[in-house]
Amino acid sequence: MAFRLRPVSDASEDFRPLALLVGSAMFMEQLDATIISPVIPQIALQYGIDPLGLNLTMTIYLLCSLIFIPLSGLFAARWGSRTTFCGSVLLFVISSVLCAMSTSVEALAASRGLQGAAAAMMVPVGRNVLIHAVGKGKLVQALAWMVTPAMLGPMLGPPLGGILGTYLSWHWVFWANVPVGLAGLWAARYVMPELRTRISSVFDWGEWLLLSAILALIVIGVESVRQADDPLWLFAWVLALTGLLVFYIHYRRHLAHPMLDFSLLQGKSFSAGFWGGSLVRVGYGALPFLLPLMLQLGLGFSAVQSGMVLLLSGTVAFFAKTQTAKMLGRWGFRRMLIGNGLMCTAGLLACACFALPGWNMIAISLVMALTGFFRAIQFNALSAIAYADLPAEKVASATTLNTMAWQLAVTVGIAFSALLIEWSATWASRAEPASADYAIAFGLLALCCAAAIPCYRSLPEHAGQELSGHTPRVS
Repeated sequence: MAFRLRPVSDASEDFRPLALLVGSAMFMEQLDATIISPVIPQIALQYGIDPLGLNLTMTIYLLCSLIFIPLSGLFAARWGSRTTFCGSVLLFVISSVLCAMSTSVEALAASRGLQGAAAAMMVPVGRNVLIHAVGKGKLVQALAWMVTPAMLGPMLGPPLGGILGTYLSWHWVFWANVPVGLAGLWAARYVMPELRTRISSVFDWGEWLLLSAILALIVIGVESVRQADDPLWLFAWVLALTGLLVFYIHYRRHLAHPMLDFSLLQGKSFSAGFWGGSLVRVGYGALPFLLPLMLQLGLGFSAVQSGMVLLLSGTVAFFAKTQTAKMLGRWGFRRMLIGNGLMCTAGLLACACFALPGWNMIAISLVMALTGFFRAIQFNALSAIAYADLPAEKVASATTLNTMAWQLAVTVGIAFSALLIEWSATWASRAEPASADYAIAFGLLALCCAAAIPCYRSLPEHAGQELSGHTPRVS
């Protein structure tokens, strides 16, 4: 289906061009995040390091995207949404080229960090524009159209990475972003408006620098724990805790308008989306990193085979996203989040069961297809419920707080799952992690997913009724 490029003033009538543009930016981000998974063993072999150690290339990407998210609203308010969006897309393309040309793991990690900074500007700015341009009655549909192309990234990334890594080299996995980014720059000239939305808080550079240092120290501490003989992890954690205390004092005593508006958590809908979304992302954020390693290093499958498993899961998720509005209209947010959340937990437990004998590629692919369906529905519903009761002037602050929390959850999920696998192998006196070690990590990630169920239960029956169109039965 083709769409005519039209000004943003028509977005309320036809929100699809803008939604697809923002979704394309998310596609590029998600493609880059998942295409590297099947080639991690090849990168580790070339640089002579442990494959689990390459989780740093993923965590540093997420860390930088986390740190620079608060600047996205500031830059968009100062220079306009189109200028900020186009500049971040261009930076993402340039950093992708630098990743492809990296000749050392240090250069690759630095380029990945630059990619994360660009993604932090690119996606939140586009999502804010979409939320402001579309009324609440069409918000669920607009978000579904936005995430539809975004889901192509996780769908195409793993198999494309496996094929490029197998028949060319791992360097080629980063070149895929270039044509998508250039096409996005062209389309943004016609679709993305030049808005300068007023932000409700005053940006404080000291607060931002302190928070960035705390987040960096947390990641350094988690990474350092993996080195049993390295005392740096303890020092980093002490500094992080000290920084948290300083940040708290600074936040309470000196800031009239803090960068992170935690008062938003007083709303039931936003709180459920915030906490529930964070816990689910701890579990499912680590899956694109863990599953290819488990399939290749633990179960002996090839990079192409592991990529095809994630391809099927992403394909199902791609089509499931477009059905979210219908399902919400039938069951409402509360009932669907609870029931679907249980299925998401079961999906991670099923990944742990792959370590048991008797599993073949067909059975694993079918299980991952079902898991992709439930994951897609849950993510879309959680993204929508967070904005159900927010006034327009709070959307930017809510997006900043939500996105930072969810990115941090993914970062923690990847870092701690790698740590759990190494600890499990060490306790079992294994020189290399086995499938049982990956199973333990998936089991603990499933517990994180299950911990989100009480967040959904706290929602009233009518939560998000304006978005879903669901009318609760009167008893």
